[in-house]
Amino acid sequence: MRPEHCPFHRCEDTCLPVARLLAQAGFLEPSPNAPAALGTVVAGPQVPPRHVTHTLIAQYINTWGRVVLDPTLPPTQADAPDERSLRYSLQALWETVSESVRRRIASLDSTAPAWWNVSSALQEAQSAARRTTVGDSAEGALWWYIALLHLDHARTLWKDSIGHSLPQ
Repeated sequence: MRPEHCPFHRCEDTCLPVARLLAQAGFLEPSPNAPAALGTVVAGPQVPPRHVTHTLIAQYINTWGRVVLDPTLPPTQADAPDERSLRYSLQALWETVSESVRRRIASLDSTAPAWWNVSSALQEAQSAARRTTVGDSAEGALWWYIALLHLDHARTLWKDSIGHSLPQ
């Protein structure tokens, strides 16, 4: 077996000959548009612009976070939200739910595991929002989008598993 140029590793190795042998034996079915194929561009989903993501996060905070989780949270401007206030709101939502989870575990509440999952997703959202302060603008937009996805996941977990607000 002679080494060939591997476009994935960008060096001379035996990746391609081994892959051909595995394909001949029926253990591997190579894809013609695999990322390692020379000249192949893999199109991933587009990250929405920052202002779109900010608006959606603010809407979630105002319609779900303030209504269901923490009515004391100040309203967030949905038309032009401030990044700092979004980070603060996500942090406050996570702290509210995590404190409630601790109380529910202590009282052996049956919904504690579901609230734990919501708390975990909110923690991931606020953690992603904190990462928006480092890196370039494109990386910041990606982290805001990841925060939005975690916030949406938290709301979906709440809707599917719990469906009622936190007792105040």
